[in-house]
Amino acid sequence: MQKINLKNWILTLTVACSTAVSFGQSTHVEAKKLLADASAKLDSYSHLYMTFNYTFENKKVSPPIVQKESGTIAIKGDNYRLTFLGTEQIRNGNKLYTILMEDEEVQITDYDGEEDEGLTPSSILNLYKKGYSYKLGKVYKVNGKNIQEVVLKPNASEEIKKIEISIEVDSKKLVSLKQWGTNGTTTTFVINDFEPNKPLATNYFVFNKKNYPGFYIAD
Repeated sequence: MQKINLKNWILTLTVACSTAVSFGQSTHVEAKKLLADASAKLDSYSHLYMTFNYTFENKKVSPPIVQKESGTIAIKGDNYRLTFLGTEQIRNGNKLYTILMEDEEVQITDYDGEEDEGLTPSSILNLYKKGYSYKLGKVYKVNGKNIQEVVLKPNASEEIKKIEISIEVDSKKLVSLKQWGTNGTTTTFVINDFEPNKPLATNYFVFNKKNYPGFYIAD
């Protein structure tokens, strides 16, 4: 199985947008402030635990591809633990453990910080700082709460067409992310449960081979 690139996890959004968006300066300041406030809110937590729904679509191929999955991720500083697509990943320090449940195999690699630099909580909302233009998008309600979309376009990218980040206005909570690819794909992550500072075991971000008896450990 191919290693999951978690950097793609931050490049997604939740509601398909059928109209073109202008990237003038009219709401540039407001969009920047909302992203900065939401990023600061994430940084204020000791750690995060989230459950999410994932959808991948490509309607330009025949037959069209629609893939739906769910997963969980916990993030503490630079460490994380992800369960997704039948795979578990644990980053602890400079080691990345990829547990392939179906194959009963554990792959241990040195962590390449540049490859997955987008994983850290603040980076999820810091795309606006470099390489993107951005502005406010639509406002909609979910369970009576105002959700604001922020639309970003890369200044230069052969892969990414557009990104939307949805943020709950009052709490500054990240709600969803979606990415449109230049190849016709859309990747969506909708956060179901957002639990900052959830009580976790002290060794939650530590790989313990005793938890995977019979697995082949390839290091």
